[in-house]
Amino acid sequence: MSKDTSCVNCGICCKKGGPALHTKDAFLFEENIIQIQDVVTIRAGELVRDDMKNRLVPLPSELVKLAPAANARPDDWTCRFLTNNNRCFLHGKHPAECRAFYCKEPEALMQLSNEPRLERDKICEIIKAPAWWIELIKTHEEAVNYEELAEWAIKIDEDQEAQQKFIEKVEFDRSYRELVVEKKAAPVEALPFLFGRPLLQTMVMFKLTARPSANGINIVKIPS
Repeated sequence: MSKDTSCVNCGICCKKGGPALHTKDAFLFEENIIQIQDVVTIRAGELVRDDMKNRLVPLPSELVKLAPAANARPDDWTCRFLTNNNRCFLHGKHPAECRAFYCKEPEALMQLSNEPRLERDKICEIIKAPAWWIELIKTHEEAVNYEELAEWAIKIDEDQEAQQKFIEKVEFDRSYRELVVEKKAAPVEALPFLFGRPLLQTMVMFKLTARPSANGINIVKIPS
């Protein structure tokens, strides 16, 4: 008796988040099937779920993935191309991870995870982005990296300097994005691709949150 390997269109996999893009997905940009506002960068050092280890681990290098809907809640990662009837709007032109994935047989997707991913510099080249985009990305990465933030995060309760350093990086991240848009160096819809998610959102991975204060914001631990 043959094994049933057909998708039942439950939508569960797509509701867990859009796929990471690989170099073989370059055609999606080349053929204008997806655009820059359709993707988000998960930066090196961000915590992501390792399904094999069933725990959160720091991402060793960046990945670019299909983004959730523009108006989605921060905790809703449903792929923006999932339709209301659990169909894929890109079906037939969908990314490699989607083509490889079948929930009852995850081996093909696991093998694909070792293949090269499509990173920001290559995407900029494909879409013929302005030459300064790479410099914008580099400046942001050098100023706001998660390895440094992680060191301050663990000391934030008892070390005033760590608190101030963390706040400075959050403020830099916010103001840098605003300046890029104000100077028309990039449109607002390109920011999640260029710089990933704002630190005000991602600091939750350190169990931190921001609260308003008389001098701006305070960074505090989220109660367990």
